[in-house]
Amino acid sequence: MLENIDRKRAKIWIKMAIIILATLVLILSLFRLFLYNSNQRKLISEFKNTKIREKLIINNKKAKMDKPYKIRDGIVYVPVLELCKNFNSKTSYKLESKGGIEFSYNNDVYKLARGSNEVRFKENKDILKMDGIVQYMEDTIYVPLDFIYKVLDVNVVQASDGTVYMDNYPKKFNYEWVKENRYIAHAMGGIGGNTYTNSKEAMENSYKRGIRVMEADFSLSSDDKLILCHSFDTSSLSSLGLPLSWNKEKPSEREFLSKKILGTYHTMNFEDVAKYMKAHKDMYLVVDLKTNDIKSVEKSYRELVRVAKRVDPDIMKRVIPQIYYEEMYRPLMNIYNFKSMIFTTYRLEELKAQKIVDFSYEHGIKIVAVNKFKFSNVLTNKLLDRGISLYMFTYNDEKIVNTLRNNYVSGFYTDFLPKDGIKRDDEGRVIIEKKNTEQEGQNPNQDSQSPDTNGQTNDPNAANSSQVGQGTGKTSEEIETNNRTSNDENLGSVN
Repeated sequence: MLENIDRKRAKIWIKMAIIILATLVLILSLFRLFLYNSNQRKLISEFKNTKIREKLIINNKKAKMDKPYKIRDGIVYVPVLELCKNFNSKTSYKLESKGGIEFSYNNDVYKLARGSNEVRFKENKDILKMDGIVQYMEDTIYVPLDFIYKVLDVNVVQASDGTVYMDNYPKKFNYEWVKENRYIAHAMGGIGGNTYTNSKEAMENSYKRGIRVMEADFSLSSDDKLILCHSFDTSSLSSLGLPLSWNKEKPSEREFLSKKILGTYHTMNFEDVAKYMKAHKDMYLVVDLKTNDIKSVEKSYRELVRVAKRVDPDIMKRVIPQIYYEEMYRPLMNIYNFKSMIFTTYRLEELKAQKIVDFSYEHGIKIVAVNKFKFSNVLTNKLLDRGISLYMFTYNDEKIVNTLRNNYVSGFYTDFLPKDGIKRDDEGRVIIEKKNTEQEGQNPNQDSQSPDTNGQTNDPNAANSSQVGQGTGKTSEEIETNNRTSNDENLGSVN
């Protein structure tokens, strides 16, 4: 009987112990929840909501985000999970002990910690430090904007109206050539006061003057070979001293090469240019096709690639196609994976500014070339907002060029500028000569090649990362006024 009583007491004590333990666990859990909620309230009070998401465009679409951006001590924090959904990226996270967070983005895994500004990489021992710390609040992960720039490899540009553009479009093209090349020699450059010759002498003269990027006009001969000729209309042929009969029947390659322009300058085919590029490793070629329907484009570029591969495949890295409408892009890239490209707006009146900007932005094209007579302040502002640089053609008046030299005009197509040429060091960098600007005016080399006075470089690659609160220099109205008041006959531009 005593044994039964002891057993009953033991069971009662065990039950009481369990109840007490459960109560303690519950109290501890409630205390931890209280502390968590207190910490969350404190965090939320420290991190103020912003309205950035209301002006956020991701991959050219308005961002859909349930959580707001936050700001603390001047640093913007992003709800990274919600943000990444807009990039159509695979994203997940796992909370670990001691405040750790394992964050997965596509195929990469990062080690984060709440309250820390360090990002550790799972696959190596590298540590990246951010401006700002990681926090977990409102049931999601907040990271400083620096995390987006440095870790996720996302392009970020802030427009003049406050809109923030983000994208993770592949970086297809390289625009390093822009840094040291504000000028592009139009039709291989002028020679002896003559323009549009596309001649051997013009090419050599431009190179001797320090120009390293040359645009050339290409046409197909009657036997489908690429020759350098601006036009086969009678006025163009007459001005270059070439047979007017070519207006009715194009010459063969051999016939074309047998003639001299103005009785003096040597005509060329693409093979001649390719050989020159092989011997001059720092020369870039901008291709201007004079017949640009899709069938002719494909035929011309297949011929170009065929010749280049025979002469020296390496020169293809320095061939820069110009496209004139969206449909040209895919056929070109199917023929060859070009390393750079220019969207040239010969047909600006047929295209809406927004379409040009959107297409260039989505396809990684960072240079748009504009004829001054079709200049649009709407297009210019939209390009600036997306971090796309502007080249203008064709300018031969140094004073006009100086007035246009500002944040959004990266360069110019020209026949004769700069007047004094460009001096370069052994590595191809422009040598800036110091002069007394009050007495002599700005050095044309410095004007044409040096970084802008606000510290920006002439480099659209740099525009990929971040342009915040960037000004626009002179207004479009001022530019148009300058264009209208100029009496220089060489300012005209012909396709």
